[in-house]
Amino acid sequence: MRVLIAPLEELGEISALFWGLVRRFPLAFKNPDLLIQQMMRMGVSSLPLVLVISVFIGAVTAIQAHYQFRSLVPDIYLGTAVCKFVIVESGPVLTALVLAGRVGSAIAAEVGSMKEKEELDAMAVLDLDPLRYLALPRVLGGLLAFPLLVVVSDCVAMLGGWAISRWNFHLTSAGYIHGTRFLFDPYDLWVGLIKSFCFGLVICFMGYYHGMRAGAGARGVGQATMRSVVSSCVLILVLDFFIVYTAY
Repeated sequence: MRVLIAPLEELGEISALFWGLVRRFPLAFKNPDLLIQQMMRMGVSSLPLVLVISVFIGAVTAIQAHYQFRSLVPDIYLGTAVCKFVIVESGPVLTALVLAGRVGSAIAAEVGSMKEKEELDAMAVLDLDPLRYLALPRVLGGLLAFPLLVVVSDCVAMLGGWAISRWNFHLTSAGYIHGTRFLFDPYDLWVGLIKSFCFGLVICFMGYYHGMRAGAGARGVGQATMRSVVSSCVLILVLDFFIVYTAY
């Protein structure tokens, strides 16, 4: 019976925590320094990693498109394949999966360590709301920073696809750009941005949630970090399916 009740209890805790964040949303901009600090931490600090993976996302997409379609369509449409796949799918999803390991785990470890050291209890004694001063800046910072990172990722991935198309498949820059513009639809870009908003929310929220539930000692913090990454990755893929299913 406990096996059936435990997931419902966890769902109730997640819902209560999320509703608490929603209620405190108007307070977020009363402490802009905390919000900016988290945006810089998640955005600027993650930028080198995003740049590296994005180059290879674009390059691999171009190679696979060339291999799969070489007998069906001319290489001038490599840009079309790279643009469509990167903007709608690989850009938001792969970037989010990587950031779940970097940002989500960092939030879970940080909050879990604060709980272990009784810093959260100290905040309660000082009448400082952890949801307002810890959770809200991180979740809102993720909501604002992740779409910007995904836009950068998309642009760099397109450059990676161009580089492979130019030097490996001898496609001219004009041909690649023509293919990119051929079936470009701003709607696809909006779908990718909506995904990035949702993924940013999931990663930061689950990081905080599992950090708050961390057990005692280093082992407890480590398990909370692991659960944060795993749950974020699963939810990213589930949300990706539902967003694509709804949008198209």
